[in-house]
Amino acid sequence: MKKFFLIAVFGLAVFGASAEIKFKCLDNIKGTNVVLVDDNAPQTVKITDAVLSNNGSEYPAKQIRCDVVDGTATYKLKFKRFTLFKDCKVTLTVNGEKITINIQKSLIDR
Repeated sequence: MKKFFLIAVFGLAVFGASAEIKFKCLDNIKGTNVVLVDDNAPQTVKITDAVLSNNGSEYPAKQIRCDVVDGTATYKLKFKRFTLFKDCKVTLTVNGEKITINIQKSLIDR
């Protein structure tokens, strides 16, 4: 019974530790630049769309860069310069899958 319990706990820990794209930083110099990181990225990453939702409006990315080094992908997204950040979310289409990252929550938690 103890072995079963330990295996179940270990399985849940592995399931909960799955990698995802995370917010790294934001700078507002010469435009709003958002950097996201994926620690468990596939070998090939193709971003077809990036949109920033801010204060009820959506803004497409002016520039999208993605670098993959040793299984870690760094996404660099450039948008027009903002002076107000309210309810910020970035929606990416990575390898055909839409992913939404809550930037506002990350900014508040810092």
